[in-house]
Amino acid sequence: MLTLHVGPEPFARSRFAVSRLAELSCALEVLTHPDRAPFAVGWVRSVRPRLDPESVALVFALVEPDGCYVPDFLVPAPAGYEPALDSELAAVAATPPEVVGHQLARAFGTRLPRAVAEVLASGGERAVAEVAADQLRRCWDAVLAESWPALRRVLDEDVRHRAARAAREGFGGILDGLHPTLNWDGARLTRATPYEATVDVRPGLILLPSVFLPWPALWNGTPEQVLIGYPARGRGTVWSPPATSPASVPGTPALGPRRLALLSDLTTARSTSELSSRHTLSPATVSYHLARLRSDGLVVSRREGHSVLYTATERGFALLAVLADDAG
Repeated sequence: MLTLHVGPEPFARSRFAVSRLAELSCALEVLTHPDRAPFAVGWVRSVRPRLDPESVALVFALVEPDGCYVPDFLVPAPAGYEPALDSELAAVAATPPEVVGHQLARAFGTRLPRAVAEVLASGGERAVAEVAADQLRRCWDAVLAESWPALRRVLDEDVRHRAARAAREGFGGILDGLHPTLNWDGARLTRATPYEATVDVRPGLILLPSVFLPWPALWNGTPEQVLIGYPARGRGTVWSPPATSPASVPGTPALGPRRLALLSDLTTARSTSELSSRHTLSPATVSYHLARLRSDGLVVSRREGHSVLYTATERGFALLAVLADDAG
């Protein structure tokens, strides 16, 4: 049983964050264990050829230990909601040697993988942290940089949904609803595990949504670093192909197959350029159909940075639900 004791002050200081390195760590574990995330099988096939395992041998060895523990220094605690990749990598590289050594011993005991042993022999624990940071950047560029804008929107949507729930029920309602395997009793967060572990949370929990995690994960490198990763809502939509248009459903020809296909793909917020790529349509064509869908009250738009994102409205979701029921 894993037990996290969360007192009143840590509970009040708990927060959400989006971490590129947390998501990258989870992604690399999926690459080495693709059976853990069948919803990402298309992504696994597409990114594997982009990454030379020998060029990132240390990181691959760290994320694939014989046991269930991956060294926590690969995922430093986010200083804000979404720290920059450079700052996260700098924190990895600056990990104190004694922390690196302790976590390597916890993960591997005395049987270090060859890639880890070689770096240790050449430069010690400090070199392990620095080489890991360098290889994590290579991994990021190869497997997640291109997908991050779409992936980040799913994570943001999850946080937005849970923040709205917190406004209604309080933060405790969020903890109790993160995942069926997590249980919150008002003072302790527990999860059934094959090992026994008890952690006193001091500064507050940091909750990290993930599109890769099939179940909750804990990063607890130091008492000041207690991170809970959990499966994000809609995590499979990042790499899923657009749904087949339900054009044959009676009563829907006014929308047309193309517009229905776009609406079906807007259960997750997407930009015009993303829809254009996913549906092999010109941006002008997509913009035309989005304008018609918006005028019908089926989609709504919002600006996020330099992008305009579209998502289905409650009316749009209701229509899709009716079409799905009729098709079934």
